[in-house]
Amino acid sequence: MLRNLATAKPLAEVVRAKHYHDLGNLMLAFVALWAYISFSQFLIIWSGNLPEELPWYLHRTHGGWQYLAIFVALFHFVVPFFILLNRRSKRNIENLSKIALGMIVMRFLDLYWIIKPNFQHEHISVHWLDITAPLAIGGLWLAYFFNQLMTHPLLPVKDPRIKEVFEYE
Repeated sequence: MLRNLATAKPLAEVVRAKHYHDLGNLMLAFVALWAYISFSQFLIIWSGNLPEELPWYLHRTHGGWQYLAIFVALFHFVVPFFILLNRRSKRNIENLSKIALGMIVMRFLDLYWIIKPNFQHEHISVHWLDITAPLAIGGLWLAYFFNQLMTHPLLPVKDPRIKEVFEYE
């Protein structure tokens, strides 16, 4: 969204490559945090050998779930992590936008992997509501967000430190 907003005033005068670099660093931190939390959760459950938690992981290793887990691990951690280590890719808003979009899609797949009940033990199943419900809720949220965005200024009006933002290198 910043990519689209930064092409017009007032943000066109403020947003620099350094801002994109900082956003890329923040995305890298969140990628590492997600991997740390996910692996820590798995390690605690596995080492605790809790009988009420283990069947969930056992069901998630068969019927296509294992491929989804590998896909999410690769494209929600490994690929973004190594791309975001590169300084040039963090300063290019096109690359950063694609990575952010990919991370949002991977987050939804990760949530699907975590939340979806496993009533059918043979294989992974996708219901039409699994796709339309997040899209509908996300669409309502985006409509409200853009409505609010149009009613407020993009830059703080009475911020005494606004000059620092313009001079930030």
